[in-house]
Amino acid sequence: MRRIFFVALLVVAACSKTDNEVTDTRDPITTKYVSGGEMSVHTKPDDKSAVITKFQHSESVPVMSQKGDWTEVQTAMGTGWVHTSELGGAEEAQTKDNPNPKFEHPPAPVSAPATHGTIYIEADVNTDGQVTNTTIIENTTGSQELAAQNSVALQHAKFYPITIHGERKPFKYYYRVDY
Repeated sequence: MRRIFFVALLVVAACSKTDNEVTDTRDPITTKYVSGGEMSVHTKPDDKSAVITKFQHSESVPVMSQKGDWTEVQTAMGTGWVHTSELGGAEEAQTKDNPNPKFEHPPAPVSAPATHGTIYIEADVNTDGQVTNTTIIENTTGSQELAAQNSVALQHAKFYPITIHGERKPFKYYYRVDY
């Protein structure tokens, strides 16, 4: 009986291997940079296909191939497709305007299940995207500790730098947390 179980286990293990999986061994043909804001990577060269990941402004992207208005790029999960117009050289990516604040690392959520209200926080962000100061503007939760925890979480966040006319600019960011 043990032999039958052992043999069955070996058969299942052998069948679970997928020899049909193909590993992409190609090397990238070049490296481009995201020249706009956030860039969606699709499973196929089609806007209606699923988005598998996103790249942010000025991130480097290994290019595998091109097909019309689409470029195949390498991702951590394999490859995907982006609009060729969203890619540029390193200089273009650094000089193209990126006026909208976007988190590189968003603030960690602070949970308070029994709490109700809103906390508004103003953050000063430097040219590198680091939060240098926070000010609690409004707190309707009644909990100073909760407001302080959200302020600390925002201070540990990081933004992509704002670029206007080729220069990085400091900015203010207004953060709202609803409970």
